[in-house]
Amino acid sequence: MKYYLIAGESSGDLYGGMLMSKLLKLDPEANFRFWGGPEMQKQSAGQLKSITETAFMGFWEVAKNAAKIKGFFDFAKYSIEKYDPDIIIFIDYPGFNLRMATWAKNKGYKTCYYISPQLWAWKEGRHRILKEKIDLFFVILPFERDFYLNLDTPCIYVGHPLIEVIPESKSAESSEIKTIGLFPGSRKQEVSSHLSTMMEFVQCLPDMQFIIAAVGHLPVELYENEIEGLANVRISYDVPYEVMQEIDFALASSGTATLELALHNVPQIVIYKTSTVSFMIAKRLVKTKYISLVNLIAQKEVVPELLQDAFNVLALKAFYEKHSLTENRKITSTQYAKLRKELGEGNASQKVASHIWKFLNE
Repeated sequence: MKYYLIAGESSGDLYGGMLMSKLLKLDPEANFRFWGGPEMQKQSAGQLKSITETAFMGFWEVAKNAAKIKGFFDFAKYSIEKYDPDIIIFIDYPGFNLRMATWAKNKGYKTCYYISPQLWAWKEGRHRILKEKIDLFFVILPFERDFYLNLDTPCIYVGHPLIEVIPESKSAESSEIKTIGLFPGSRKQEVSSHLSTMMEFVQCLPDMQFIIAAVGHLPVELYENEIEGLANVRISYDVPYEVMQEIDFALASSGTATLELALHNVPQIVIYKTSTVSFMIAKRLVKTKYISLVNLIAQKEVVPELLQDAFNVLALKAFYEKHSLTENRKITSTQYAKLRKELGEGNASQKVASHIWKFLNE
């Protein structure tokens, strides 16, 4: 079978690579064309676009790159028609993928959407695209089942794919904090927005060791220029799980990393800063109380969040002093354990691959 996959960001690349691996076990002759990154490249040489090109953050940033994004749409349509896949698999990346899904279904292609867009946060009306233009729709968060059921939009809950790759961690909440991990994000705009403030925090704790979890597809100067003169900071590229296993606490940009840290049982402070224009638009549109996956799944504050102007060195220092206390780390660890139990049995990728394979062979 011929599979065309579109993942536009690092998390989608991770989930896409896991899915491709399972599809290859069911279909050893599987042929792939994909938009993705290093994890998907491990499974196939068929990459067409890299996440280094496609990951944009915020309303203003998308608007500034409108011409480039239009070129992406034109290329996707051209390459799909040239390849003529048996199915198109859209992985998250809703601003792009929902529009492409509409085009693809209207052209008669079979369609699959894996990882729900965050319609429960904003633009709920886009569920009609999922209902009318998608043949197979998979969700990975427990509360999404009821959300789409209430919208009369069929979906299949498979659990979270991260459970497959992150084993349960031993309790470490009573140990001394010696090393702090810094996760500034996977996109250039995120690293630029977050890392300088993180370095101000580093200077508040000169006796602490820090590790920046960096991504290799971004320019090294983004990181190296910020740590100049700081002897207690080192950079580790493209090994986030090794960093998570080594650290005792973390500062993390909102995204998949926050959930990965929770599954590694690492206490954390979630941070996020974007352009003022993008933040003001989001503040008006987004309906959720929380931004981090950990808090969204728990439907309460398990980890603290410092967003936009609240993300500053004074707030970081105060929140760290509170949440690094042993008793607070124990509470966080207990909540993490409950969260893990809610995320499925650890076979999400296999379930998705099996459903796709069955659908294609009906």
